[in-house]
Amino acid sequence: MAAAVLLISLSMACSREGNEQKADGAVPQTQSPAIPEQLRDISPDAFRTSIPVSHYFGNVEVSLYGEYCDHSGRELRSRRYGAVAVSTDESVLRFRSVENLVWYMEENGLDNGDFRIIGIVDFISARQLMRPEELMFHLSRNLPSPGGSWVSAMDPDADPSLLYNIGEAYPGTRHSWEEVRSFLAEQRAGI
Repeated sequence: MAAAVLLISLSMACSREGNEQKADGAVPQTQSPAIPEQLRDISPDAFRTSIPVSHYFGNVEVSLYGEYCDHSGRELRSRRYGAVAVSTDESVLRFRSVENLVWYMEENGLDNGDFRIIGIVDFISARQLMRPEELMFHLSRNLPSPGGSWVSAMDPDADPSLLYNIGEAYPGTRHSWEEVRSFLAEQRAGI
């Protein structure tokens, strides 16, 4: 029953969001800045491919859904999960999940500072990319993520009742970016 209520709530939130889309096709901005400072000198074309735009980092359009993960090589098939990172040489990397991003970083000995910027899909909006430090990470065995680690990134400033309903429908724990990175690194290492 709680899962049904959550699905209805998410569905209503997504349909409201779709109805608020401006006539010119622009997605209304949440609390993200128009263009994150770290993206101002990177061509917006770097984020787009022949795949239609599916996500937004501020107002920068990002082709993510339907692309292939730079860690697993698998196609990004969920709009509620994924990540994008810009390396210091301005290469754009795409990931199917938080865990794929973290495992890529671990395998290559990388840290946040090794990227110009990292954006992770907000599970609730399913369209907006946010910096990892701005998100909370919900771990629940009842809410599978594409990489298999049960991690969902959520905007902590989303509607409190929606966040509560997600917690009720999918009981689990909530963590910071550093905590979830540590958890995923230990999980991968088998600790």
